[in-house]
Parts: sequence; structure tokens; C-alpha cells
Amino acid sequence: MTLSLSSLFRESGASFLMGIVLSHLGLSLEISFVLWLSVCVLVLNNQKLSQVGFKKKILVCFFIFLSFLMGFWRESSFSDKLNKSAIKNTQEIEIEAMIVAEPVLKDEYQRIIIPNVVIYAEKIPRFQFGDIIRIEGKIQPLEDFFSYSSNIVSGKLSYPKIELISSRKLSFRGLAITFKNKLIQCLQKVIPEPQSGLLSGIIFGSKQSLTDSLEKDIRKTGLSHFIVTSGLHLSIFVKILSDLLNAFSFGNFLNFICSNLFLLSFAFMAGLTPSIIRAAIMAFLLTLSHFSFRIYNSLNALLLAGLTMVWLKPFLLFYDLGFQLSFLATAGILLFYPIWDQGCFWQKSFFNNQAGQIFKQTILSCFAASFLVIPWLIFKTQNVSLVAPLVNVLVIPLAPLVLGGGVLTAILSLLIHPVGLFLGFWLNIILVYFVKVIAYFANLSWAEISLPYILRWLILPYYLLVFLYYRKKNQ
Repeated sequence: MTLSLSSLFRESGASFLMGIVLSHLGLSLEISFVLWLSVCVLVLNNQKLSQVGFKKKILVCFFIFLSFLMGFWRESSFSDKLNKSAIKNTQEIEIEAMIVAEPVLKDEYQRIIIPNVVIYAEKIPRFQFGDIIRIEGKIQPLEDFFSYSSNIVSGKLSYPKIELISSRKLSFRGLAITFKNKLIQCLQKVIPEPQSGLLSGIIFGSKQSLTDSLEKDIRKTGLSHFIVTSGLHLSIFVKILSDLLNAFSFGNFLNFICSNLFLLSFAFMAGLTPSIIRAAIMAFLLTLSHFSFRIYNSLNALLLAGLTMVWLKPFLLFYDLGFQLSFLATAGILLFYPIWDQGCFWQKSFFNNQAGQIFKQTILSCFAASFLVIPWLIFKTQNVSLVAPLVNVLVIPLAPLVLGGGVLTAILSLLIHPVGLFLGFWLNIILVYFVKVIAYFANLSWAEISLPYILRWLILPYYLLVFLYYRKKNQ
């Protein structure tokens, strides 16, 4: 038995992440090394390495240890840089800065992100990504770092005086955002609110088009993952585009180029959030595997996407809940869906037809994602949605139809408004159903409950048991 490069990559990736975590916890390199060595001994005793020669074991140890050191060094250097730029005192400021993320418009305020600072401002005048603004006000330090659209902030300004200095310059990202806003406007013309806002959130993975009440109801019913662009979203989009290009006899190379230009454009339109970037990287690896006629390993693609993002911005691992939930949900589906799919119950004849397949895929995907996500949500918020499993079953099976129909409706309403209006009428019926289901279950008094703070630490034995369960099933 030989150790595959895939296994070595996973072991090294896990060691890299362990180095980042231990460094973030403030442990010294010596203590961290002892902890790492203990885990490394367990790794070297696994079945795949037990029959590997001594020289190869030494080589494996070298790569794993090098990955650990790289993770430890990367987090340490990044944290030092972050702490030096952190806002630590309340003070009056007058600065000029560029808006580094698309502003989010809510019912009562406008949220603007500039380097290291989040600003809560009046809804009018509206500002855009890339605008240069002058700000006067009192800046306050936050209790901890927070991440907004991959931008980490440590200070807050509440309703300061803001003056536009210059509008954004022409850029690819600016053009993508403008096109997205145009599509959203087209959807708003053919589908009423709040359905159009919900549809915009489903397509672009953004909550800024949702009303505060609808966003709250979505969270209470455990559908937050529904408004996060995932690998499924991009896979559907790329598959539609690829089939369309093949229908017009486009070559494999041109298909690859067009698909990835679309991925890049969509990532910019969706705001380059961590979940978007992760999904885009995985979708790119999928198109690359098709172009190069190689087997696509979704688990390795997820790990590579996660490692790439954490290397560039280690704080995502600790401060960005969206990235954490997106990664855990995808990992849950990839790890546990194949295990549960082999269960005797799911082999019954009912699940062989199309309706049965949709039901099975919905149930297993929801529970596989929730298997890793819900404990982490409880740890972070101390809240748990009791209605989430049922609401997911009632809503998620129609997600591909809404996703594909929404994109088609937006484009056709832009090009041929009457056709878009016709499609929007039928799509609105499904969206009304979504809104009604979400509102009904969110209004139940027991929809969401809060757990005692001490129970959040049950996450440690829980994930240990999950690890042992997965290891047993894959022996």
C-alpha cells in the first residue's frame, strides 16, 4: 500500500490549519510543537502509513512539519500586522478613504466599509463601491475584530458627516456590480417585494436586498445557508453556460475560457464574500478538471479553496462566520452524504424514481450540512432553530428551479420585458410560497430557542465523536 499525493495533501493541509489555530491561541512555538507532535504520532500510525517504508515516513513527517511551521508563521505575522493597525481608542477623526465593499442598505441605515472601519450612515445620499469619501466623526473601537465581505474592521463610526470627494473609477469589479444592480432592478419590475428581494439574495448570495424582518425570519428558520452562494449555485450556472456553448459547437478551450470569465464576473457581482470566493475556486477546479480530462475530487477542492483563502487572510478562520458556515456545510455534505446514502432505508424502490431522488437528496443534503453547522452556530450564538429541518424539506427541493428560473427571468426581462414579465408571474408564485412558509414557521413561539452559555462547550466532545464516527465508517 502506498501513500497517495491526495492523502499527503490532506495531512499537510490539516497540519497547516493546526499551526494557524495554535498560533492564534497565543501558545508558544515550543508548546505548539509538542501538541502537534502528539497529533502527528496518531497520523503516522494510521493504516495508510503503517505499510510505508521508513524513508517515506521521514519525508511525510518533513512535509507535515513544514506545513505546521508555515501555518504558525503565517498567523503570527498576520496577527502582528493586524494588531498594529487596530483602532484602540475613541477619538475624533477627519479622513479621506475609499469604500472597499458594496454598501448595504437596510430599513433604517446604510452600512459602509472603509479600510479597518465600519460606518453606519443615513440612507441618503447613497454611496457606491470605489467612491472616495471624506468622513468627520467620533470613531470607537470594537470589542473584537469583525469581518464584512472579507474586510476586517476594528472600529465603528455612527452617523458621521460624510462628503463625496470623487465617484468610483472605471473597473471590472465596478462594471460587474453595476450589471448586477441592473439585473436586480429588472427583477423588481416583474416580481414584487419581498419576493424580488428574496430572489436577489438567492441568486447573488447577498442579504442586502432583504428587509430586516425577512432576514430575521430566515435566520430563525435555519435557512441562512439558502441565501449564501454555494458550489451548487455556481455549478448550476456553469452547467447551463457550458451546455449552451456546446449547443453552439464551441470548442473545449473556448468553453473553459468563457466559463471561468463568467465565474470571475459572478464573484465580483456577488461582492467577493468568503463563501463566494470558496465556491468560485471549487467551480474553477471543476471546469479545469473537465478541460484537462482529469478526475475532480470535491473534498480536495474544498480543502485547497479553504487553505488558499486562509493563507491570504488567516482571520477568516476565526472572525468570519459566513466563511466558517459555508466551509462546514460543504464539508458535511461531502463527508457524510455518501455514507448515509448507502443506508438500507435509502435503497428502497421509492427512492429510485425522480420524486424519490429529489426527496432523498434534499433530506440527506440538509442533514449532512446541519451535522457540522448547527453545533458551530450554537457555539457562536447560543441559539438553535427547532423548525430548520422541516423548513428545509419544504423549501430546498425547489431551490434549483428558483435559481435557474430567476437568472433566466432577470436576463429576459432585461432583453425582452414582456417575456420576463410572463416568467416572473409564475416564478412569483413559488416565491410567495417560500415567503409564507418562512413567515409561518418564524412566528412560532418555539421556532428558535436560546441555550445556556455553558452548553456551548459541548461542541468539543461533539466534534470528537463526529471524527471518530467518520473514521469508523471509512475504515
